[in-house]
Amino acid sequence: MVESDTPSSRPNQAIWLDQLNRFGAAASFLCAIHCLAMPLLIGVLPLIGLGLLTTPWLEWSLIGLAGLMGIVTLPPSYCRDHRQLQPLGLFTLGFGLILVTKLFITEGSALETLGMVIGALFVAGANLVNHRLVHARTVCRH
Repeated sequence: MVESDTPSSRPNQAIWLDQLNRFGAAASFLCAIHCLAMPLLIGVLPLIGLGLLTTPWLEWSLIGLAGLMGIVTLPPSYCRDHRQLQPLGLFTLGFGLILVTKLFITEGSALETLGMVIGALFVAGANLVNHRLVHARTVCRH
């Protein structure tokens, strides 16, 4: 049996999207912390067995995860809940900055760190604003 988009199925969808939205915000903050910490810890981590944290695939995995969470959660919330462009705009700006920084700025430079951190904070902000808008609308329905 296929679950329909009935009022009884919407609360479950909203809970699921809310959890993904929170996960996306956490992943974005994790990305920002990773970008800030790597320049300071890059020489020490391999010595203590945490060289995995310095690999490019981890960076691209965090970027992909943040992007996927934004794409999965923001458009449905926009269409179904709040019709506000702020979360989509913040996400587009932040994720675009991350991609441009990663693809065109010299790896390991201060400019790369700055671009990645600012981009990740914009993506996290998009998820948090989206969460606030969804919950504000939920409270106003009553």
